[in-house]
Amino acid sequence: MQLQGASTVVAAWAQGAKELQFIGAVGNRLDYILAAHPSIKRPEDLKGKRIGVSQIGSSTDFIARLAARRLGLTPDKDVQIAGVGGQGDRWTALTAGHIHATVLQSPFTLKARKAGYPVFLDFSKEDFEYTIAGPLTLRSFIRTDRETVMNFMRGLADGMDFYRDEKNKDRVHKYLGEYYRSNVIEELEETRRTYSQVTPGLPIITAKAMENVIANDRNLAGTKLNVSELLDLSFLEQLAQERKVKGR
Repeated sequence: MQLQGASTVVAAWAQGAKELQFIGAVGNRLDYILAAHPSIKRPEDLKGKRIGVSQIGSSTDFIARLAARRLGLTPDKDVQIAGVGGQGDRWTALTAGHIHATVLQSPFTLKARKAGYPVFLDFSKEDFEYTIAGPLTLRSFIRTDRETVMNFMRGLADGMDFYRDEKNKDRVHKYLGEYYRSNVIEELEETRRTYSQVTPGLPIITAKAMENVIANDRNLAGTKLNVSELLDLSFLEQLAQERKVKGR
């Protein structure tokens, strides 16, 4: 079992990797914002301007195009999508005015707000289901080691409960700090808060979220894929039942 990005798995599955099974997700909403340079006052001011992404064809490219469309702009016609690099590179390019907007995750979401940059879209607050990544396993492993898979899901759900619980905030900051090699509490709290928003309950994955992954992928859109064959929801169903019995 491993955590894997949804779009990559769907692409492999569409090409014949039918052994793959998603059993849950670590986020069923996007955790990005679209932030603009202060010279951009309204979304329509982005017409003729550049939106920075990590590279063309990447997940940030997809998210930037999705954001543009949701703002009524047509990518490659109304706005130019430009490959700039990672978040740090995009933030530097944005502050210097080399690009006019970009998509950002925490802790750069905090930097954008503190700098007073316009945020035209916050996907974590949007009613848009989309699987970023989730636990992936094989049909054969489910058949032979079902209880191992179930124990993994129990642990994942407990871990998600842990970092959402305000009582554990300091410990979560410590763990995040070790992972990100940062001791800036304000930025670590921004990360904790954001991921608490996009994972509000069990590690749920839905057919609708996976359909959105397909519909918004340039290579997969229009294909007639039955996403239910890629999902095994029985572990989530058992997890929900166990927690109901325990009053959780």
